[in-house]
Amino acid sequence: MAKPLPLTLGLSVNNRTQALFDGSVQPEGIDLECRSQFSAGYDNTGARHRWIIAGKIPGGECSTSSFIMARNRGVSLKILPIFLSRQFRHRCIYCPANSTVRQPSDLKGKRVTVHRYNASTSVWVRGLLQNEYGVKPETMDWYVAEDDVGEEALRPRAEGIRVQFISSPRTREHAIELLAEGEMDAALEPYPGLAKNTKLRRLFEDSSREEADYFQRTQVIPIIHSLALREDLIAEHPWVVGSLLKAFRQARALAENYMNEEQKKETLWEQEVIGDDRFSYRLDAGARKSLETLIEYQIQQGLLDQRPRLEDLFFPESLTL
Repeated sequence: MAKPLPLTLGLSVNNRTQALFDGSVQPEGIDLECRSQFSAGYDNTGARHRWIIAGKIPGGECSTSSFIMARNRGVSLKILPIFLSRQFRHRCIYCPANSTVRQPSDLKGKRVTVHRYNASTSVWVRGLLQNEYGVKPETMDWYVAEDDVGEEALRPRAEGIRVQFISSPRTREHAIELLAEGEMDAALEPYPGLAKNTKLRRLFEDSSREEADYFQRTQVIPIIHSLALREDLIAEHPWVVGSLLKAFRQARALAENYMNEEQKKETLWEQEVIGDDRFSYRLDAGARKSLETLIEYQIQQGLLDQRPRLEDLFFPESLTL
């Protein structure tokens, strides 16, 4: 009997991946090590993306925006249609609790912090602000906690875009502290725990209604993170694609077993607004439209010089399984 292939993937621990971490689901023919720690605090997520794009690890859960930019400059990675983070982003705009910012247009001329300028959440929210509410990125002053990933850090900003680092220490936690103290006017951050911070509030008081309305108009559910793998790995072991697709789909099917009550409530809301099959790990019509929208936003924001062909981002065999 063939010895299982050792494979380390960088993943966040959540209800969709927990079965892979605890061994309830094991990919056929693979001795899978799930690694979740790459740095401390919120910066752990960015560190994981850097490791994956730099090839320090065979693959894992990667910022979809950063992956597309890296792929466009020739980095030897492709993705599977395993969209490990896919969630609406209206809820990710936070302001100080006592702020006079009450609607998107109030952000014009304001100081906005994001963890990385080209991170997926940042790109999605800027795209929403511009295309849904008429607030263009160049009307705000941007403050970042981290460099962009890889060579993207050297890319000139689009005309009229002003970006500088937050004060030391340059961490996402410090950016939130600056927001709570009123030294920033808004932050674009995906962590739901921020909603419980009494010094902060969401820009959209009823973000769920905004998100439901957005979906009804566009049929788009933002894709934030995708599973990326090195091309040399799949060239040598093409069967890994099918094994991982099957395992990640099995793990997602077990997600409810790992949900807390708040997550179960969110899932019921998603089913009511979206339907049961909108989060499948396939390049279906909804996923295709989401990726096309993300790429459109990247071009609009000067992050991409050319539009990639969508199928070229994926391992071809992953689109037929």
